[in-house]
Formats: sequence, structure tokens, C-alpha cells
Amino acid sequence: MDMHVGFKPRLQRYRFSFVIIVCVSVYLPCFWSIVTGKDFSVKAEDKNYQLSNKKMSLDEAIRTAIEKNPQLQSTMDQVDAAVGALRQSKLYPNPVLELLAEEIPSNEIGLNQSQNLVAITQPIITGGKRGLGIKVSEKAKEKNEFERDAVLLHIMADTKKAFYKAVADQEGLTIAKKVEEIAKVIYESEKLRFDAGEVAITNVLRAEVELSKARNLVSHAEGNLQNSIKELQTVMGIPEEIIDGVTGKLLSRPVELLLPELELTMTNNQPFLKASKKGIEIAETQLSLEKRQVIPDINVSAGYKRLALENIDTVQLGVEIPAPFFNRNQGNIQKGKALSKKAKNENLSVYNDLLFQLKRDFNSYNVERKRVAEYRDNILPKAEESLKLITKGYKEGEFDYIELLDAQRTWAETRISYIESLKSLNLIIADIERLAVTKIREQ
Repeated sequence: MDMHVGFKPRLQRYRFSFVIIVCVSVYLPCFWSIVTGKDFSVKAEDKNYQLSNKKMSLDEAIRTAIEKNPQLQSTMDQVDAAVGALRQSKLYPNPVLELLAEEIPSNEIGLNQSQNLVAITQPIITGGKRGLGIKVSEKAKEKNEFERDAVLLHIMADTKKAFYKAVADQEGLTIAKKVEEIAKVIYESEKLRFDAGEVAITNVLRAEVELSKARNLVSHAEGNLQNSIKELQTVMGIPEEIIDGVTGKLLSRPVELLLPELELTMTNNQPFLKASKKGIEIAETQLSLEKRQVIPDINVSAGYKRLALENIDTVQLGVEIPAPFFNRNQGNIQKGKALSKKAKNENLSVYNDLLFQLKRDFNSYNVERKRVAEYRDNILPKAEESLKLITKGYKEGEFDYIELLDAQRTWAETRISYIESLKSLNLIIADIERLAVTKIREQ
């Protein structure tokens, strides 16, 4: 008893010391990271832990792709470079400062007996060439911004398609597991009936084969889901992070679309087409600039010259004008005309290609939309009802194993075909939204 009383305060002291040590070991590194400005490694581990076992929504995937996709970041860097080029084009040429000492005697080092010149020369840009150069840089910046927006649409569309694939593959895995569950029930039922002497061994073997097929179907579906998630991670720009799955659903009742409206929105809003049109403006402005290059720039100079021997101070003024006798920029003017024509042809080619893609996707959209509606409203309910009736009749002895197996296969194939058609429809929707710069919603 005495020993216990004497030991208790000592234990509390040790416990208090232990708490102090733990607090110091935990909080001191954090405090040190704040003081030094360095990252604390536990934070990165916590961050990775939070990313694991996470299901991602479509909005989160698109937001992550906008922040992390390297291709999009590259186009943003290109826009920054164009901003720098525009800033540089607005700067006027620097003056030239000239210091010159002439006729220095060889027998005396110094400037007492030489002719000394201090002058400054300023280039004067004529013919409005500087304004045209600034205009070219402004249009180049705008073109880069449109190209950035076009890449943004591509990244968003690719993210949506990868996300829709993941959603479809998740649904496919659910169907595969359901098929495995049904096959397992049938196998166990046939085995019990065989043990009771009601069916032949062939029924058990067939049921076992179907169960093996169902398990292989589950393994295949799991592999497809892993690949689609990896594709989604790559598109988002986070290939090393862990995503457990996605949350969301595929559009099954999209609205009816009108091709003329899609063409109009594409013509007015498609950034890739706007970038192509901006290329025409750049080429034409550059051609005007090349034509203005015939007008020579002027160098104006002014200076002070000291004639030491004569003890005379002089002032010098000068104007330098190149004479365009031989080089009148003929080659660059011809090049500018060709590039202007090329830009117009490229713009027409871009428009025709975008219009072809839009019409192709529009036709595919209508086909898949009808298929999805047929599966959803007619085929799936009938396959579901057929499986229920035959399963009930099989348990009551009205149907044999073969009929049950056929009903099970029909149900599984119908569900899988519906998911594939639904996935194709949503992939087409993502492409139409990218081309027409619009949003397709449910009815």
C-alpha cells in the first residue's frame, strides 16, 4: 500500500513528461517549418492520404483538369509570351550615344590636341510602321488567347469523355457482379438438385462453366474500370494520384437538337475558328507592314565637337536617309501576299472540317439517342420481366435449366448493350458540346 502511494506521483510525473515530449515532437517540426518557410513532409503525406479512396465528380474532374493539365498550362504560357511580345513591340528604339576622339598625336597620349566628338543619334520610324507592328502583336496575342480557349474546350471534352467511360465501366462492373451472383445461385441450386437426384451431372457442369464465365466477366470489367480511371487521371494531369472511382450518371434522356442552331453557335463561338480568322487579320496586317517597309526610316543625330588645335567648339547636326534603289522589300511583299492567301484557305479548311465533324456527330447523336430510348423503354423492361418470370418458374419446376440460362444471358447482354449505347451517346454529346460551344441537358 505504501509502495503504491509512493509510486503514483512519480508515475504522474512520467506521464506529464511523456505528454511534453510528444507535444514537442509533434509541434516543433511544424513551428520550424513556419519559421523557415519550408514545407513539412507530414502535410504532403496527409494530402496524399486525403486523395486516396476518393470518388470524383464531373465538376471536380473538369476543375482539376483546368488547373493541372500540362497541355493547357502550355497554351497559357504561350499567351503570356504573346503579352510580352506585345509589350516589346510598343517600345521605341533606343538612341545611340557616340563618343569619338580623332587625330590623337602619337607622341602624346590625351585629348588635348585631338578632335573630340560627343553625339546622339535617334532612329525615327516613319510610314506608320510602328503602329502596324503593334497591331500585328495585338492580333497575335488575341489569336493565342483563342487557341488557349480551343485547347480548354478540348481538355474539357476529353475529361468528360474519360469520365463518362469511367461511369459506364463502373456500371458494367455492377452488371458483371450481378451476373456472377445469379450464376452462383444457379450453380448452388443445380448442385443441390443433383445431390437430391433430380437433375443430371451435366446441369451442374454447365452451371459451373457459367459461373466461371461470370467471374471472368467481373475480372474483365474491373480491368476496364481501372484503365478508364487511369485515362481520366492522365487527362486531368494527375496520373500519380489515387482515385477510387467516380460519382455521377450518364445522360439518358438528352434533348432534341437542331442542326441549324448548332451551326450558328459554332460559327459565332468556336474559338478554333476565331483563331483561324484572326490568322487572316494577322497576315493582312503583316502584308501592309511589308509594303510600308519601302518607306525608309530616318536617323537624326546631333552632337558637340571640340577642335582642340583651333580651340573651337562646334555643333554637328545630321540626317541619315537610306535610299531604296535596290531593296524595296519585294521578296517580303510577295511572301506576305502568299501568306495572306494561305491564311484564308486555312480558315476555309478549318470551317469545313468543323462543320463536317458537327454534322457527323449530329447524325450519330440522333441514332444513338433512338437506340438508348428503345433499350430504356422497351428492351430492358422486357428482358427484366422475362428473367423474373423464368427464374420464378424454374424454382417451381415449370422451366428447365437451359431456359433459365438463356434468360440470364439475354438479360446480361441487354444490360451491357444498353450501357455501351449510353456511353457512346455521352461521348458524342461531349464532342458536340466542344464543337458548338454549347451545353446539352436532359429533357
